[in-house]
Amino acid sequence: MISFCCPSRGRPELAKRLIDTACENQDGDTQFLFYLNDDDPKLEQYQDLLEQKYYTIGPNQSTCFSWNLMCEKATNDVVMLMGDDVQVKTKHWDTLIVNEINKYKDKILMVVPSDGRLKTAGKLGDTVRLWPDEPLGAAHFAVHKNWTNTLGYLAPIFFWHWHVDSYTQKVARKLNRCLYLPTVEFKAKKIINDDAGKQIRANFNINLRDNYVWKKVRDRHLMNDVNILRKFIKGKSTS
Repeated sequence: MISFCCPSRGRPELAKRLIDTACENQDGDTQFLFYLNDDDPKLEQYQDLLEQKYYTIGPNQSTCFSWNLMCEKATNDVVMLMGDDVQVKTKHWDTLIVNEINKYKDKILMVVPSDGRLKTAGKLGDTVRLWPDEPLGAAHFAVHKNWTNTLGYLAPIFFWHWHVDSYTQKVARKLNRCLYLPTVEFKAKKIINDDAGKQIRANFNINLRDNYVWKKVRDRHLMNDVNILRKFIKGKSTS
């Protein structure tokens, strides 16, 4: 039903928890696609905890490249950009997500579950709705392969790690196709002090690098993606 695309480093127990919580609450058969680093000191622990079909091992590389490689391996029609810190809390979560996408003939919809961070502060509300063109504070999302095949990627290839959700949400909002789905909760908590957290925040100046790229591409390349998807939607509406 849904394929999870999830780079992971130094967190084997969290990867296992993600699998367990997703399987406990699923209706279908979730495909788990973890990208693991061959230089990860905890690689053997991953191999002990996870079935071999759940992971691919390769060099330490950008998170976006890893998300996209796992997306290319996905065999389900719907793919999710995931983090290893997520716990799936809602029964029938996969059916709820897929049902929303199937309401659209062209399948072009970005579904954003609640991640539990801002909902409790009353900032997002409890209503399922298409989100207006303003920031939505939840990072993980699902799209159909029609989306990724049309654009050529799940995660924008010009970023290393940051701004992927912001960029993709903005594309979806311009199309009026960004659906906030608070009836599905993916509990997430940022982890900043372990090896993986430090790598994406400090070691390679990744945050500064992606901030620079974001300023350069958001007004130029973003609208190109919007127009490509809009053309696909129009083609499906007349076919």
